[in-house]
Amino acid sequence: MEMPAASRNEMVMEVQELNKTLMIFRQMELLLYAIGRSHGCGDEEIARILFNCIFTLHDQKKKHALEKDRNALIALFMKECRGTARPVEGDEFPSVISRMNESEREAVLLVYGAGLSIGAVSSVMKKPEDEVKEDLLRGIRFIREHPDVEGCPEYHRLYVDYLERSIERTEKVAFEMHIHQCPGCQEDLATFQETLLELREFFEQSHVPEGFRLKLDGLIDTELETRKKKNKKRKRTGIIALIAAFLLLFTGFVTDGFASIYYTYADWKNDEDPLLREFYQSGIGERLNLTAEDNGVKITIKTAIADEIQTLVYYEIEDMEKDRRLMVDTENGFSLVNQIDFQDEGGSFYLEEGKSEEGNEEERNIHKGSFSLPPIVDDVEDPLIKLSFTQLITMSPDMKSTMEVYATNAIEEMERTRGVWEFEIPVEKQESRVMKLGQEIEVEGLPVRLDEVIIAPTTTALTYSIREGQEEPSSIFHLLFDSIKTKEKAASLNWLSWPTFLEDYNDGWSAYRQNFDSLYFEELKEPELVFSTLQMHVPEQLKFKIDFTKPFPQVHEYGGGTILVEEPPKDRPGEVTMKMPLTDSRDFDTVSIMSKEEFEGEGDFRNDGEMESVYLDRNGKEFEEEDWDYEEVMKGNYPRSLTVKQSFKMFKQGKPAPDLIPTEFIIDGYEKTVFLDQSVPLKFKNK
Repeated sequence: MEMPAASRNEMVMEVQELNKTLMIFRQMELLLYAIGRSHGCGDEEIARILFNCIFTLHDQKKKHALEKDRNALIALFMKECRGTARPVEGDEFPSVISRMNESEREAVLLVYGAGLSIGAVSSVMKKPEDEVKEDLLRGIRFIREHPDVEGCPEYHRLYVDYLERSIERTEKVAFEMHIHQCPGCQEDLATFQETLLELREFFEQSHVPEGFRLKLDGLIDTELETRKKKNKKRKRTGIIALIAAFLLLFTGFVTDGFASIYYTYADWKNDEDPLLREFYQSGIGERLNLTAEDNGVKITIKTAIADEIQTLVYYEIEDMEKDRRLMVDTENGFSLVNQIDFQDEGGSFYLEEGKSEEGNEEERNIHKGSFSLPPIVDDVEDPLIKLSFTQLITMSPDMKSTMEVYATNAIEEMERTRGVWEFEIPVEKQESRVMKLGQEIEVEGLPVRLDEVIIAPTTTALTYSIREGQEEPSSIFHLLFDSIKTKEKAASLNWLSWPTFLEDYNDGWSAYRQNFDSLYFEELKEPELVFSTLQMHVPEQLKFKIDFTKPFPQVHEYGGGTILVEEPPKDRPGEVTMKMPLTDSRDFDTVSIMSKEEFEGEGDFRNDGEMESVYLDRNGKEFEEEDWDYEEVMKGNYPRSLTVKQSFKMFKQGKPAPDLIPTEFIIDGYEKTVFLDQSVPLKFKNK
């Protein structure tokens, strides 16, 4: 049975969210592994702790507040480590640090491992800066183990500030005058500094063993299988598609097979994709037609185009012996060998379906498409793309694109073809045009600054900034666009490339980038930016209890609407159901609601209940999931998904807990989507 189009899209969007969470932790993987080792944890324990953090952040939607807060993520991981921390014998740094007391260990790890400032560590540890410095001093002395000389005790408190260059000038002068006259302090400070340098070098050179990644991979695989079984009462094929697509993405996260690669299913007709034809005609790229054959299959690399945004590789797979079409097995059959030559951008890792599939209908033994890799590092001379293919998947005859393969429940049973197809692809990095903007506008009262547009050969990238709320907690916004229009062409949104977070500025602005179709060969006459939707997390908090002495349903006002708590079944008192009626005044789409056990249980508790939603299109028309217009979604016209019912069935430590009756609930905010009917002319400062 094929999964409904709506379910396919929901699954892909869910994959995006989960993949974003994975990317957040991937950027800190080496540090977190070293922190885990320094708590005396083994590989399996660290993998379990990291797994818990990934799914805690994903499931509880805490990412709205945490995804850009590296300090809070590290603190979350260390909090999970505390429960399994134990001293380990040995002379290596992780073993020595594991034998410190908790406050000394955390101060050392946060300052010299994570590189946080004393002020930031003070905030994370919730103690004054002077106490953090004392923890650091004791921790470093513990590592040094009874030095022969300990210097003058009254000056010990200055060591940390002096070496961190944060000491006040008057104290610095007095301290340096004393050191000049005191051989004991000279030697003590020198050995203290040497220990710090060795400690920092340890963290910089830490590595993650391959076996650890395999353990983490196994845990996530098992969790996804569990979630698949849990959701049997839902659209069954949908979760299978999620698992398949997630495995595709997560392989790139946990193995060295490929890094930050995203797979673009852009099929074109008869080798004459319009954009590819423009490349050839303008002298950008050349026809390569590199081939490799094995096991009766020929893979041809047509060409490669590189710019500062991405690196596109156009390919063709031909089965020379059988009447079948083959696709690359991105989970187990593809690797970017020289990934060191490519930028690791963390967030640029997504799945995109091509906009044309006609070219894959004409010949039943040929599949055509393109890979999109990260941009090549600027200082690489004579760049090559070294690709290795080792396994292919046989597509069903009725499938037009590879996306359809991952949207079915049959991928595990599909036939595999093994072999070795290796390529070294020459490529030249093309220059882009940067068009400066500097426009400030408002979208539904949200201050937005349009910074610049990068006109690259393969894509058009808009850099923009959002001024998010200064109050705590602040709202989190995702601004989605429809297109960039010129007089002759509309460059559509790259619909599955979620806006990439770039950086936070000190003035309260946060910068993002969004990709569109290429406008490289177009005249930029009367350019106009068209908006689509504004998605936001509103941090409206509410705590409430179930009072079994009062009648049901019990009503709680929230977000302009109501939450109705129904009476639990007499024979199943642990099952709690809440309804959220649709009303004109209701502001929320979905609610981030947890039981007190989930909120405070540090991963020991989770809800295994169900959720029901209805869908509203831009015109306010309500429709069912199976009626979702997949073609419209591909154009970026996402409907609103509104929760109307949510139930709670508690699990404790992975097992059903029917006797656990949740009576207290915490809401930390809600999601809402606003359809936009707005566009703005782009006023370039340079042309």
